[in-house]
Amino acid sequence: MADNSLLIQVSAFSGLIGALATQGLTGLFAYIGDKRKSHLELKKTYREKQVDIAENFHFVTGEKMAIVKKNIDYWKNYNSSRSEKSLDFLNQEIAKLNAYMDKLDAENWKYNLVSLYFDVNLTNDQVIASNLKSKELYLKVLDLRAGIRHALQAEKNDLYDLYEEAIKEMCKHYEVIYAKMAEDMATVKTSLISQFSK
Repeated sequence: MADNSLLIQVSAFSGLIGALATQGLTGLFAYIGDKRKSHLELKKTYREKQVDIAENFHFVTGEKMAIVKKNIDYWKNYNSSRSEKSLDFLNQEIAKLNAYMDKLDAENWKYNLVSLYFDVNLTNDQVIASNLKSKELYLKVLDLRAGIRHALQAEKNDLYDLYEEAIKEMCKHYEVIYAKMAEDMATVKTSLISQFSK
């Protein structure tokens, strides 16, 4: 009888240990599964955000590259001797391009987030510095153009040479910006492709 009682107690105790072990393992597996699911959801959200930022970046950068290229072409064309009407036309075209660039910047705030997700060359600080340099070069060209209009005939040749150099310097600056933008587009594309190949 004592053996039966001991056997019942051992069986009950074993059943209790088995139930506790099963419950503990079930809880552990549920925790690990939830943690893994949470990690996968976070990774999916990050990827979706990254794709959204990359698509916006490609659109805006492509548009800006086209504008920069047109600006370079206009300024190189501007450098030639032109009539007042053709210069007015070029001024209007440059003004339209710059207005469109301002509109792109205003409507596409996601563009500024690209450095959070990708290792690009043109960070916000570099873009600001580049814009300041562009304005400085543009003002130099405008000042020289105004100087040519008001200069005596004898002084105009020297001013034309300076004006031509200022336009070349500005175009060179724009070409550097264009190259950096193209490099950043390639960086974003390569990074995004490598994310999806994992």
